[in-house]
Amino acid sequence: MDEAKKMQILADLIKIRSVNDHELQVANYLKKLLDDAGIENKVLPLGGDRANLVATLGHGRPVLGLAGHMDVVDVEADNWKTDPFVMTQAGDNLYGRGVNDMKDGLAAIVITLIELKQNNVPIHGTLKFLGSAGEEVGQVGAQALTKGGYVNDLDALLVCEPTGYRIISANKGTLNLTVKSHGKAAHSSMPKLGNNAATHLLNVLQRMQATFDEIAGGVVNPLMGETLYNVDVLQAGNQVNAIPGLATAQINMRTLPELPNDQLFAAFKKTVDDYNATTNGDVELIAADSVIPTEGNNESDLIKMIQKIGNPYAAKQNPSPEQQKHDAMLLKLLDMPYSATEILTMSASGGTDASSYLQDQPVGFDYAVFGPGNDTQHQDNEYTSKKMYLEFIDIYQQLFVQYLDAASAKLAAEE
Repeated sequence: MDEAKKMQILADLIKIRSVNDHELQVANYLKKLLDDAGIENKVLPLGGDRANLVATLGHGRPVLGLAGHMDVVDVEADNWKTDPFVMTQAGDNLYGRGVNDMKDGLAAIVITLIELKQNNVPIHGTLKFLGSAGEEVGQVGAQALTKGGYVNDLDALLVCEPTGYRIISANKGTLNLTVKSHGKAAHSSMPKLGNNAATHLLNVLQRMQATFDEIAGGVVNPLMGETLYNVDVLQAGNQVNAIPGLATAQINMRTLPELPNDQLFAAFKKTVDDYNATTNGDVELIAADSVIPTEGNNESDLIKMIQKIGNPYAAKQNPSPEQQKHDAMLLKLLDMPYSATEILTMSASGGTDASSYLQDQPVGFDYAVFGPGNDTQHQDNEYTSKKMYLEFIDIYQQLFVQYLDAASAKLAAEE
């Protein structure tokens, strides 16, 4: 496939406005490419204009899963310098909504499969592409694929989200809590006729903070650090002379395998229940969203092979001094290692579809997050590097084949 065709595929994907919906259009577009190449695939409808896509090349074990999502986040078009749904090039940068997160990775996977097929490259095992819907909101597609058994046979998983020349080998989980305090409204001059929901909410939040400090203090993951706990939204009352009858708070947590989501929720639920039992408060605790943490193995064959194949490309990047300074400062702020010349492993607070795919083995599975892109996901004027996009197609071709070669040889030696 020539460069012009590779660029056209990415541009076509950007045109499809799959903003938390319409992944069926993306799936049908990719299906046509895969069909034309003679690659087995199927679209799995999820209702409406939503769907997953699964494609396989090769057969038997080992099975390398290749994960990519087809949705993108919403866009404030007035804040963009270009049309966010028309891929626009300026120098090496390609601009467009989702061009970085993660339609460049999505295109790179599919193009790699097509080129391997067209070139009759021997595949010693199976490459399984998992194209999901709704990764950005709730991971509905990945959950459906997991429930449908499409990940049961995976021996390794490569998530092709944007990392650039870095590997994410561990992702914190997410636990979002809503704390809802029910009271009774009254005039502020007669507070005894009411029950101040805001006061109860503040009291409960203090107790929840104390609970968190007690159970999370000193619990540290070597890769991911500490559990993060943030009260991000507070809502109560509508005027200064009225006792509020309802008050709510929303809490976002980034969690670790050592202190899993269900254990944290149980501890907070007990705190709230104890408060209700000993006061005239009526506070409700709701788990609005829960994504488990995942942690791979930094010594895994997949990670070592990514580094072996990818390091020569990373060494040739030659970023400007300004870019090096920016990257180094950003990673230092996030307490992550930095190198301008080699691929290092690190963790991330954000999650991926891996948390749905690896529900039964969240720790120790042979998985990595490694894909073209940078840190502009979800931002205005999101962009990716054309050079990196094309290089990752080359890297993936080597990686997919060499990983299966090594893994199949290992399986044969074990039998």
